[in-house]
Amino acid sequence: MTFFSLFVIGLSYGSTACMFACMPFLTPLLVSNAESVRESMTVILPFSLGRIFTYSAIAVLALSGAGFVKALLDDNALFQLILGAFTLAMGLFMLFRVVYKKKNACASNAGIPKSRKESLLGLFGIGALVSVNPCAPVLTLVALSANSGSVLNAVGMGISFGVGAVLVPFLFYGFFLSNVVRGLLVEFKAYTKSIEIAAALLLTTVGILIVNGQIRL
Repeated sequence: MTFFSLFVIGLSYGSTACMFACMPFLTPLLVSNAESVRESMTVILPFSLGRIFTYSAIAVLALSGAGFVKALLDDNALFQLILGAFTLAMGLFMLFRVVYKKKNACASNAGIPKSRKESLLGLFGIGALVSVNPCAPVLTLVALSANSGSVLNAVGMGISFGVGAVLVPFLFYGFFLSNVVRGLLVEFKAYTKSIEIAAALLLTTVGILIVNGQIRL
């Protein structure tokens, strides 16, 4: 029942505040990865797994010291800085990829290197860091995990909460929004490069604002 309760709490959290918190990160990334549902999944899946990982880690840490975890969540300046750096790096990577693709558009062979491994790691990292957030649902996870009795139970609680939290955003961004973005890119095909550059610059700006403390999650 505790696992199910945490799943429901995560589900309600993921359907509201979390949905909008993810938007500055996922929307620009989907612009350059929305050719198909499979392409969209290469963005949404590692991001979601990063979030589930963090919730599981928070649950395990809460078992060993809930007070320490609460203090860490309340003073998450370091995580904000790292999140900003990850986001800035992903924005610059996107910008480089768009410019490089445009520069080599006339090449007769060799596809565009997408550095998938680095990209997936960056998405996982952003998802993991976005989840370090001292909101009421996460503090509920901390409180319950502190009395879970075993590491296995704590991990189960973190996964239950995490799956609930990522489920609605996963479906929304992976299927609905990616289709909207794909349709817009088809409609404005002549401006695809400009849209991709704008999306990369937006993500870069978000990263800079997070590093400067002007955006706090």
